Amino acid sequence: MRTPNGADATAACFDGRASVEFILTGLTTHRADRITWVATELGYTLGAEEPYGRGQIRLRYVRDDSPPARQRAQAALDRVRAAGSWGAVTAQPWPTAQPLSPSLMTPLRAARAARTAKACETASPGLAAAVFVLVALACFAMAGSARTAAGSAVPSVVGLLWLAMAALTPRCTRRVHEKNLRLLEDFRRQQTARFPVPPPAPPPRL
Repeated sequence: MRTPNGADATAACFDGRASVEFILTGLTTHRADRITWVATELGYTLGAEEPYGRGQIRLRYVRDDSPPARQRAQAALDRVRAAGSWGAVTAQPWPTAQPLSPSLMTPLRAARAARTAKACETASPGLAAAVFVLVALACFAMAGSARTAAGSAVPSVVGLLWLAMAALTPRCTRRVHEKNLRLLEDFRRQQTARFPVPPPAPPPRL
């Protein structure tokens, strides 16, 4: 579906169905973090983010049926009822009387971390590294065919730079992925503290 206008229209799309999709154009892609936040608050997780046509991306969210996610969704609905609308809730994403701690994971920050982690999971750093190696080999071939030392210097330097990129790309992608997974884990711990799951009821007596 196309991007709905307003937080209330966005929240209305997460009505309990198994999955929800949005198609964002170039002018609305800045809403992706906000949509991901609303989805998380209502018990959904980002399943995929992928290109969709020219200048568009498609976001797919999957319902999370775990007890913490269901309790988080109920708490979000309670806040909306108290505030009167989703617009009032999203105007102050993390209301508090105390200054925000730098270590505090806000919902929008967690949403951006979720999108970045998903992008790292779907990326192909190995393929990119292979392309960089091929470009480096082409540069070295140009350097080898140069008739003068000065003519071979520039292709050689460029080839070394491409080799460095080939070596660093998988490592950097892995580090970014691990960092964002840690941020999401911090956010889940904060959410668990805010919305503790009650113990299961005792079995009925026979």
